[in-house]
Amino acid sequence: MARPHRHVLLIDDSADDRADLRQMLLCGGHRRFRFSEAQLGAEGVHQVLEAPQGPIDCVLLDYSLPDMDAPEVLAALCQGTDLPPCPVVVITGTAGEDGLKLLGAGAQDYIGKRWTTAESLTRAVDNAIERHAMMVDRRRAEAALRSSEERYRALFNSIDAGFAVIEMVSDGQGATVDARYLQVNPAFARHTGFADVEGRTIRELLPDIDPLWLEAYDTVASTGEPVRLVHRIESMQRWLDVYAFRLGAAQARQVAVLFNDITERKQSELALIAAKAEAERANRAKSEFLLSMSHDLRSPLNAMLGFAQLLEAGTPEPTPQQLESVQQILQAGWHLLGLINEILDLTAIESGQLMLSPQAVSLSEVIEECRAMIEPQAHEAGIDLHFVPCVDQPWRVQADATRTRQVLLNLLNNAIQYNRSAGRVEVRCTEAPGQRVRVSVEDTGPGLSAGQVAQLFEPFSRLGEPCGGPPGTGIGLVISQRLVELMGGCIGVDSTVGVGSCFWFELDAAPTPLARVWPARTVLCLESDALRLQRIEEVVARWPGVCLLRAGDLRGGIEVARSARPDAILMEITSPDRSAVLAMQQFAKDPATAHIPVIALGADALPRDVEAGLAAGFFDFLTQPVLSDAFERALGLAFERTRAGGQHATAAAGPAPRPAPAA
Repeated sequence: MARPHRHVLLIDDSADDRADLRQMLLCGGHRRFRFSEAQLGAEGVHQVLEAPQGPIDCVLLDYSLPDMDAPEVLAALCQGTDLPPCPVVVITGTAGEDGLKLLGAGAQDYIGKRWTTAESLTRAVDNAIERHAMMVDRRRAEAALRSSEERYRALFNSIDAGFAVIEMVSDGQGATVDARYLQVNPAFARHTGFADVEGRTIRELLPDIDPLWLEAYDTVASTGEPVRLVHRIESMQRWLDVYAFRLGAAQARQVAVLFNDITERKQSELALIAAKAEAERANRAKSEFLLSMSHDLRSPLNAMLGFAQLLEAGTPEPTPQQLESVQQILQAGWHLLGLINEILDLTAIESGQLMLSPQAVSLSEVIEECRAMIEPQAHEAGIDLHFVPCVDQPWRVQADATRTRQVLLNLLNNAIQYNRSAGRVEVRCTEAPGQRVRVSVEDTGPGLSAGQVAQLFEPFSRLGEPCGGPPGTGIGLVISQRLVELMGGCIGVDSTVGVGSCFWFELDAAPTPLARVWPARTVLCLESDALRLQRIEEVVARWPGVCLLRAGDLRGGIEVARSARPDAILMEITSPDRSAVLAMQQFAKDPATAHIPVIALGADALPRDVEAGLAAGFFDFLTQPVLSDAFERALGLAFERTRAGGQHATAAAGPAPRPAPAA
């Protein structure tokens, strides 16, 4: 492939000299040329800078011209720089002309006119073109480098975060022992408090520096993997958020460190954590206080209500004015009692101290119990209360029976209170997605707007009712929501203004239980209250093969236990008070009864009461109704323990008479 023509500009006032130069270039090598000519220096400068004949590859410049000499032409071509736009070879006439001066002015080479040959001239042109190209490339690289350095320096100095380049320092064995600061930005001093650190090491500034910093930087330098550190430097009393990455090759052992002083943020976080802990402690103390005061709050209130009821039904009958006053006392007392109970429930839920007893609950039984309790209120308010019968499906859910009843009663109470005159309330159970059962309470009240629905489950919202509306505490729905969620369900409402509302809750369905028979088992119940005893009798009667024995006090219970040696003992108590502990001690001291498990039943016990009861020696402490899976499970475990642990006692004391089932 033929080489391209080289465009050479000949600047010489002698036509013969220009012809000689052309001839020597054409004869001096195998490259092809094309020529432009100029007789004056100004004309040649114009052709180079304006390029009317195209770009010039090389200029052959006569030293002496009528209008200017070679240094003046070079100055015009360089335009204030030290390099003309194309290579220039000066043709000198005498040996006295200063060649170094020409090179300093921008010429690539110079050659004597009298001793120039075709070969030397061609070689001078080729070399000049190559050197000029190399110089142009170098100047471009230097300019790019300067520009890059300027951008880097501007960025380096403008970063608000602290920035440093460090070099790892090793001992004679190659182990990293320190790091030297090579470069830091202005923000470094602001974030650290140290100035003039370049050339100094980290240990010079911080002799007690935590080794983890140097270890982390050493790992970055060795592996090239960046690292993020958030740590406190004790000697500086500052928290630093550091991002470190390697610079260059591993052999350089240089690490770039970008960091921020986050001391204020950390102090705020720690203060917030401390404040949160203090608030939680205060909240727990408040909850503990309210829970521990539950009996103290309700006992005098119950006494007030009881004596007010005695006054209402007393002899002689109260006057109409007295009767009105007594009824006001009763109304306010019942309202206050409901408020106390609901606030205590909410407190127990929020403090995590509410004990639930998940079990298979029959919704039919819960609904029937609620019907019996709510029908008088509905009748008094003129509300038609309708329960859709559950004939086709014996609905059972996995829940706490007492709390399920509490939720349903609250929804029924709201449906009656917030209904229209001569309205209707309908209750039904339906199957819900995800193997759940939905209980719906639909009313014909005024309905709720979107804004009221959004605030519905907020404490003390009272369904958006103003003061003077239906009486209530305003936290019943909140408690219902929390209870349903604690039982693994969900609660909601569908409402239309002017039509009514349908409140519903869903719970996980429970399988239908199989009947269980415990052959020839005897249970002793220590209970002085006739109504509670009747409830336990009704529950135990559901299990064939179990005989229930009764005792009204501790003395009678010990005698029955010694003579009958039952498989389990039930003791219904309010809390593990002194009498309960005494009973356990009496049973434990007697060899004939020491092996018999004693189950405490307390419907209103705090977690600490349960712990104290178990510590006192009770086999179990149940806080749920006796009609529950938990009660059945506890009784079954008690029977198994009696069988396993009572054989020795039976052999020593002889066979005990098995009493006939109580009528």
